[in-house]
Amino acid sequence: MLHKKRFLIALTILVMAVLACSLPQLADSKSTPSQTQAGIPATPSVPSKPIGLRQGLASLNSYRLTINLINNGPTSQDKSQVTIKEEAGTDGKSSHLNFKSVTSSAKSPKAESSTTDQYMFGNSQCLFSDGDSDAEKSNMDPMSKEILNTWYTLIDLVPMVNDPVFIGKEDVNGVKTNHFKFKVKGLGVSSGAEVVSSDGEYWLAQDGQYVVKYSVVIETRDGPAGNAKTKTIHSEFRIEVTDINQNIIITLPSNCQ
Repeated sequence: MLHKKRFLIALTILVMAVLACSLPQLADSKSTPSQTQAGIPATPSVPSKPIGLRQGLASLNSYRLTINLINNGPTSQDKSQVTIKEEAGTDGKSSHLNFKSVTSSAKSPKAESSTTDQYMFGNSQCLFSDGDSDAEKSNMDPMSKEILNTWYTLIDLVPMVNDPVFIGKEDVNGVKTNHFKFKVKGLGVSSGAEVVSSDGEYWLAQDGQYVVKYSVVIETRDGPAGNAKTKTIHSEFRIEVTDINQNIIITLPSNCQ
């Protein structure tokens, strides 16, 4: 059961990586942006290409990461939300992963939710779901952990962007960043749907080019707004890294002790 749950968590991260990679190809970081926004000239000398999420996190001493994926539509009852939260302790040996999903559909309108928590301290791990009083505790084989860590480095999540426009330099979550905006391309081409939103923006650390914050909101519909027969699909994808290199102490919950 423990390995199955770990596999589901890893599979979800992999699926999200595949979703990100399926977006149109990233523009060259040295290409000249096609427009300006907020009255700030586009600056081709500012690197705009994000590095892999895992690659960036590996350069930090500690952090808290939140990944949120929302999909609503085409009916009002079709809803899904997946939230992954990860925190890496300052000691370099402890981590906590929280995975939560809430889904409903036209066929099953009652929302179903699932929550899984995993704590790691060295090779020791503790896993429980939906507030279970009895947690699964085990010691991971060092070779198995090495293989798992290797897969994390091989299968990375690289947020994709299209023709990024430099907005300016900003301090975000205690880090000096470069702020960019872009439009998601290709929406409505094959479906013929009206594009309501295709907005994306992200903040890259000036030192390291890793993602500090990333947000994409897309929405399409097949008819006029307000019409009961109109189908609308709304999707959001967000990444945020906080408490970067701060003192993070991870404490085991009572059912893991």
